[in-house]
Amino acid sequence: MEREELHRRIELLQNKLKDGEIKFAPHLIDGFWESMKQVKILPDGMVDPETVDGRVRSLCMFIAYENDRQEWKDAVPLRDIQEGYFQRVNYAFGQLFEMMTEAKADPYKFAGWFSSDEGRVKDCLPVIDEFYNEIMQFWENISEPTWMHLEDSFDSKAVFTGELFPDGRSNVASSTGLYFDTTILPDPFLKISPMLQFMSDEEKCYDVVRLALQVLSYKSLALADIEKPIVAVLPDRHQLEEGYREFVTDCAVSDSIEHTKTLFGQEIQDKDELFAYYSHFKDADEVVRGLIKPDKLVFATEWDGSLAQQMMRLLEEQGEKLGMKTAGQAVFMHLISRFSQANDAFQRSLQLRGTPIIRAETSWIWYNQMLEYNAGNSELDKLNDLHIARALNSTVKNEIPWMGNIPPDALIEIRKSGALDEIRNLLSAGLKSVIEANPSNFYRTGDKVFDNLDSAFKEHETKIKELISKKWTFAGKDIGSFVVVGGVEITAAITGLPMFGALGAIAGMTGVIPTVRDLKEKYKQLKAEESEINSTGVGILLKNKRQK
Repeated sequence: MEREELHRRIELLQNKLKDGEIKFAPHLIDGFWESMKQVKILPDGMVDPETVDGRVRSLCMFIAYENDRQEWKDAVPLRDIQEGYFQRVNYAFGQLFEMMTEAKADPYKFAGWFSSDEGRVKDCLPVIDEFYNEIMQFWENISEPTWMHLEDSFDSKAVFTGELFPDGRSNVASSTGLYFDTTILPDPFLKISPMLQFMSDEEKCYDVVRLALQVLSYKSLALADIEKPIVAVLPDRHQLEEGYREFVTDCAVSDSIEHTKTLFGQEIQDKDELFAYYSHFKDADEVVRGLIKPDKLVFATEWDGSLAQQMMRLLEEQGEKLGMKTAGQAVFMHLISRFSQANDAFQRSLQLRGTPIIRAETSWIWYNQMLEYNAGNSELDKLNDLHIARALNSTVKNEIPWMGNIPPDALIEIRKSGALDEIRNLLSAGLKSVIEANPSNFYRTGDKVFDNLDSAFKEHETKIKELISKKWTFAGKDIGSFVVVGGVEITAAITGLPMFGALGAIAGMTGVIPTVRDLKEKYKQLKAEESEINSTGVGILLKNKRQK
């Protein structure tokens, strides 16, 4: 260590001690002060390295690490990073996003239409190249403080993984945003960058434009003016850290060896032996004949055909790119790829102290198998969040489709109203005993979460009906009609519009309908009751559900 750096660290330590920010266990304090007494400053005003022992150096290293992280985070706030990211995406593709929104299309259809014209593709390619130069440089400069912000945050975090980016037909935060403070999304441009060289111009245009449109659909959530961001975009470490790639690959090889034992009953020692074993299969039929548990070999849940046919489809689509020549080698690469993805999801969420969100069914199956081979790595509290995350995503698909499209402004309203705790308690009620009984039964927890939501909505529906059933009538109209149509008529009366003002005066003379003064009082009472119902977390959700 350079002498100047050691001196800086000693000064940081002294300041922390002076401010009373460091506490010692009773049995360690005497030894520490004995070490500190040995530290000397030389005539040039710098510390003498020979007088600083290992105990002091270790503490100094920890303090400097924490201090430097905090200084970096203070210098580059997370919101500024997110604004910079979305600004770059919007600059290149914002006009296309506006066109897609006006056309009421989804990113897939719009990108398909846009990339179908050779002229548009030709004009777009320079924009894509310039954008990629900018976004790569952006993350190279700013990825570390971004990770620091999200690693050090003690907020609850959902970490999206298993795909390049969330499906463009629904908003993943519409479910995860109900239970987790922040949903962390991967930057898809960095993830797809190694594949761009293998794409045709049309494919490149389609994929980059589609992903840009999907990213921009999260802009309002990421930049909402609230204390805890609903969404944050974070670059994956695969493209930035070689050591991390090697670590994930080693984990994938270990899981692939275990899975080969499950699939074929074959004992394997290392990666080379694993590759040699799969290479000996002559064709896909021979692979299938050797399987003990064929249901454990999943290629893509959406693919049709027999297992052998799916194996050949994988070889045809990916073999040349990955250098695989036989069906057996394709299975080898599939195992490594799937378990790499699963381990990356686990490690990424672990480092961020978050819960992995895996929507793709095939990715979820492989992640679950990885968990089985690494039993004991998940604490009960983390497992509880994983069950809720899985339940939210499964119920979106099966039973409550509107939850997959809760508008961003509704999520922001929930945050600003402070209603998040109510929703979390609702979703997790009664789950602990279900999970303890069978930690791997995610279907039961999905049913429980759905039951919790269903009963809560029914209760709120009852309250709404009670409000509508009030026997008040204004200007010959039932109070229920005001609630349903949003109180337009009442608002008109209070603001003194001539037509409704005249009706109010007539009502005062006839004694049949309350005067405007009485109307104002009852309107206040009505709005107070309505506000009490609608300001709760489930009330906000229900309001948006009723508007679908």
